[in-house]
Amino acid sequence: MSGSGSVYTWTDRVLDQRVAPLGGESEINIVRIIRRQDGAQLDPVTSFEAMVTDGALPIVDYDVYGAVGSWHQFTRARSVQVQALENYSAVQATISFRTKYVISPCSTETAITMLPAQYSFVTASRNLKLHRIGYTNPPTTSANTSGDIGGTSVTGADGFESYQVGQVRIRLRATQDASVVPITSAATALTNYSNTTNSATFLNFPAYSLICEGVNIEKEPGSEFYEVIFEFLYDKFFHFSQVATIDADGRPKMTTGGQLSEVKWIRLPRTSTDFNNIYAGDLDLKSYAENGYWVCAP
Repeated sequence: MSGSGSVYTWTDRVLDQRVAPLGGESEINIVRIIRRQDGAQLDPVTSFEAMVTDGALPIVDYDVYGAVGSWHQFTRARSVQVQALENYSAVQATISFRTKYVISPCSTETAITMLPAQYSFVTASRNLKLHRIGYTNPPTTSANTSGDIGGTSVTGADGFESYQVGQVRIRLRATQDASVVPITSAATALTNYSNTTNSATFLNFPAYSLICEGVNIEKEPGSEFYEVIFEFLYDKFFHFSQVATIDADGRPKMTTGGQLSEVKWIRLPRTSTDFNNIYAGDLDLKSYAENGYWVCAP
């Protein structure tokens, strides 16, 4: 490829490319020879900005490679290295264009472009005070129980037993393109998930068993990409606790036998939402992120 501006002419002598997997950076490398049209000597240091202005060199993190039809069109100039040649009669520029976009193998007639997304899971637990044993299990719906959970009261001075409820902390990291979805738009839409519970099955976890504890958005310096980080918490008991009913005097209601009169399953009220909407209908992204490898959605 060759070109010319008002001051400089250039010819691309070498072009090589490397296709990376999802999560890496695919790149196109160009070796470009630049000369002045008037044949004068060319100092790559003092003339660098002039070559950029004339179009002989790209603007880093701004100019795209320009080829249409695959991931190449999304690459932007990420680095430029220049050196003088032939007694300053020409400049050799090595230009690297890179991107995080890949073409999904699930593409058929139209190429599907995708950005990285992945999950991580860490087991955890919380301490639950059991006032009753042999109880009715906590509900799997969004509502607190309105009646006593039944079972047998725990005996002893404390009136409860400690029980460790299994939990799983889940983190979703998804890369976004600010030139497609501005950071402010993403923040407005995605942070609405914070402190909500799932109204539908998500990641094979049943409805109301997950809480979105927060959403972080982190910009990658020097590029158009930013990362959206979701923090979810799964709870085996659907985030319920055993809570004794309080009497008018502020103390737990007791039977004449000295046991708790009523115990219910209670949890904090939270708005429910369908966490699957995070994928914005992209079933191939959902499949890749949740399975960890390419499984093309039907």
